Amino acid sequence: MAQKRRKNRISGKTVRKIIIFVLILAVIILLGMRYLKKKVSDNFAQQPESNVQTTQVTTGSISTTVTGSGTLADEESEKIEIPSSVTLNEVYVSTGDQVEEGDLLATVDSASVLSSMSDFQSQIDELDEELAEAEDDSASGTVKATVSGRVKAIQAQAGDDVASTMYEKGSLILLSLDGFLAVDVNAGNLTEDEEVSVKVGDTTYTGTVDTILNQTATVLISDKSAAVDEEATVLSGDTEIGSGSLYIHESLAVTGYVGTVKEIKTKVNAKVSQGDTLMTLKDTSYSANYTAILKERNELEEKLQDLIVIYKKGAVYATCAGTITEATDNSETITSSQAAPTAASFGGSGTSTATTADTSSDSVFAICPNQEMLLTVNVDESDISSVSEGQEAAVTVSSISDTSFPGTVTSIETSGTSSNGVTTYSVDITLQKEASMLSGMSASASITIEGVENALLLPADAVTKTRDTAYVYTNYDEESDTLGGMVEVQTGISNNSYIEITGGLSEGDTVYYKESSDAGNFSFGNFGGGFNGGNFDPGNMPSGGGKMPSGDGGGMSRSGNFGGGSMPPGNSGN
Repeated sequence: MAQKRRKNRISGKTVRKIIIFVLILAVIILLGMRYLKKKVSDNFAQQPESNVQTTQVTTGSISTTVTGSGTLADEESEKIEIPSSVTLNEVYVSTGDQVEEGDLLATVDSASVLSSMSDFQSQIDELDEELAEAEDDSASGTVKATVSGRVKAIQAQAGDDVASTMYEKGSLILLSLDGFLAVDVNAGNLTEDEEVSVKVGDTTYTGTVDTILNQTATVLISDKSAAVDEEATVLSGDTEIGSGSLYIHESLAVTGYVGTVKEIKTKVNAKVSQGDTLMTLKDTSYSANYTAILKERNELEEKLQDLIVIYKKGAVYATCAGTITEATDNSETITSSQAAPTAASFGGSGTSTATTADTSSDSVFAICPNQEMLLTVNVDESDISSVSEGQEAAVTVSSISDTSFPGTVTSIETSGTSSNGVTTYSVDITLQKEASMLSGMSASASITIEGVENALLLPADAVTKTRDTAYVYTNYDEESDTLGGMVEVQTGISNNSYIEITGGLSEGDTVYYKESSDAGNFSFGNFGGGFNGGNFDPGNMPSGGGKMPSGDGGGMSRSGNFGGGSMPPGNSGN
C-alpha cells in the first residue's frame, strides 16, 4: 500500500517544470498585453485629423432679422357709400367682378338723388347757423384765481399754448392755500408739534412737526419765500434728522384748455385773492364746439358733392380699378340687352345682375384696388421692441415659389396676446400684389431689423465670446494641435452664420478656430490574431521570439466591436 502511494507522488522535477511553464506563460501574456497596448496607442496616434478650421476676414453685408408667419389678405377696399334716400334702379356688378376705373356700377333714380341733395343742403344750412352762434361762445380771455392763496409756481410763459402747457406740466399756475411748504423726513425721535430748524440753502427757517405717520415726519415752514422743490435739511438742535424736497402742503392747480398766453399778471410768492387776474389769453374764439360743428359740416359738404356728381351722371361709377369685394344685394337678373354698354367688361360674360330697389339703408360698393396685399404675422415679446414701421421684410409664399417678395412693415399692434405664458404682437406687412397671390394663402416673413453694408465679417464660430470681451486666434501649431495668437476684437451685429468685426482685425487677416464636434463613443476595430471573439487563446501565441502577429490594420472603427467581442464605451485604452 505504501509502495503504491510512492508511485503516485509527483516528483520535484515535474513541479519545477510546471512552475517554469507558468512563469513563461505569464511573461508571454505580459508581453502580449504590452503589444496590444502599444497597438491601441498607435491606432489612436494614427488619428491626426484636426478639426481646426481656417478663415479670413472678408467684407460683405450682414443683417439680423425677426421672422413670423400668417396668411395673405387683400388690402383695404375703397368704399362707395350712397345715402339710403337714393333709389338704385339697376346694379350691374356682383362680388368678385373685375372693374376698371370709370366702369358703371349702378344707375339711379334722379328724383331721389335730387331729394337727397335738398336734405343735405338743409342740414348744412342748420350747421351754418350753429357755427355763427359758436363763434360767440369763445373761452374767457382771462385766467383768474378762484380762491385766495400764494403763487408758488408759474408753469406758463407769454406765447405758450395753453393746451400744450397743460399736457406737459398739468397746470398753468400752482397756488399754496394754507401758507405752508412741507418736507418729509424720517421721524427718528421727533414728536408731533415739536419745533425744529429747517435749513434751505443759506437760510434757516423755524419749522413745526405737523404729523408723524409710519415713521415719516411731515415738517411745515412758511411759504412766503422758500421755493418749491428746493432741498431742505431738518435739524433738532444740532442733530441732523434728515433732508428732502420742499412741496406745497395744500396746493391748487390753476388750469385752462384753449388759447395762447398773452401776459402774466402775477409773480412767484405773490399773495392773491379770489377773483384776481393771474394771466390774460388770446386766440380763444375757436371753441371746441365750433371745431366739432365745422368738422361735421365738412363731412356733409363732401357727401353733397358726391351726390351732385351722381345726379349729373345719372349713375354710380367705379372710382378705381380692382375687384368688387362688396356690392348691394341683387334680387333680379337682367339680360345683356338690358345691361349698360360697359357691363360686359365687368365679368367678361356679357350678362350681369340688376335690381330695382328703394334702399332702406346706405347702399355700399367696395372695390379692392388689387395693388397691394397685407400679411399679418405674430412677433414674440422679446423681439417686438426691435420692430418699427418702415422696416423692410422678405415675404415668401410657398404655394407660389421659393422666391421672396419685398414688403414693408406698415403697422404694429401695441396690445399683445398671451398664450401659454408667451405674449405676441401683431405686425402688418404690406407688399405689392402679384397676379398669382390670393387672399388666404399662407406666407412667412423675415423682417430686417438691423443691417450693415461693407462690414468686416467672420463666421460666428470663429469668435469666442465671454461676458466682457470677444477674441480670436491668429496662429495654429500643427504639431501640438494648439491655437495661439489670441487677439481681442470688437464686435457689432450678428446672426446665425456671421458676426461683424468692428475693431481688432483688418480685411484679409487669417483666423483659426475649432469646429464643435460630438464626443461620440469610441470602439475598436479588429486586431486579428490573438483576440478572437473576445476570448484569449494562449495556444495561438507565437513561441520563442515573443512577437505578436500584426493586425489587419483596421485601426479604430465606430462599430463598437473589439475583435468580434464588445468593449463598453469609455473603457478605450484601459
